[in-house]
Amino acid sequence: MSFDLVLIRRFEAVARLGSFSRAADELGMTHSAMTKSIRTLEDLWSVRLFERTTRSIVPTAAGRRLIEIAPELLTHADEGKARVLAAGRRLSIVCGPAIIDSFIPTALLAFAKLRRDIGVDVEYLPPDMAVQRLQQHRAQLLLYHKDSFAAFAARRDLKIQPVIEEPYHLLCAPTHPAAESRAPDALLQHDWAIAGLDPGFAANLAPERREALLRAGFPRFRLSSQRACLELARHGVVVTMAPRSAALKACAEGGLVSFDIPGIAPFSLAAMTLAQLPDAAASDFIQMLNTNDWA
Repeated sequence: MSFDLVLIRRFEAVARLGSFSRAADELGMTHSAMTKSIRTLEDLWSVRLFERTTRSIVPTAAGRRLIEIAPELLTHADEGKARVLAAGRRLSIVCGPAIIDSFIPTALLAFAKLRRDIGVDVEYLPPDMAVQRLQQHRAQLLLYHKDSFAAFAARRDLKIQPVIEEPYHLLCAPTHPAAESRAPDALLQHDWAIAGLDPGFAANLAPERREALLRAGFPRFRLSSQRACLELARHGVVVTMAPRSAALKACAEGGLVSFDIPGIAPFSLAAMTLAQLPDAAASDFIQMLNTNDWA
């Protein structure tokens, strides 16, 4: 932690506790050392942070502004320290919600057996935010439909590689009208629930397909959980779609039927990593996705 951040941590304690003595006790310092720290910070920044009297200390306008941002500064510093200490010991994966539910659990089980030394964090973010996370070295692996990466395909600092390709299946309750009529135009008349349909994916659909979806108000429900979509479908409220392997697993659990969706491109899972900074754990996880028999 830089010298300024050490002083900011001490300032935060004084401001929060309203006392130099109590702040010094909390941080294991003497009262004089705490007082000197605040004066040093004020001198470094050429600003007065507290008005001091014999009975109280009151933040100045500058002090109040620092009180507002100090927690964020300190949290960011702590997160940075944690990432440095965890380097090589944790794998951070960011992906789409359907991928979390459909492919991550099985791959994670295989990865856990192969790399017992590595912890794993998995979360969902929109693709553009995920790429920022990767560039900031706050993630090592992104997993999305390849069309979600289309805007980044020409970037030389990013490596994109295909991982899995399989057809999409529509899923619905056996009593839903979609189980009988499979014509594309008829399917668009139903209420759909989709897990994480991001703008990048939609933008790369064929124009006529994209226009048809827009006219139909597709999808009615956009959720951050594939399982939530499946549960709505089981109740006959909506139809949804998932990669074939995930669809077959969902049907095996009961309450759903599935079939290929006519006229739609297959699901194509792609992985993105930093091109100039290969990560062994990320490569191993991609290999677990590649070697599992999803179909």
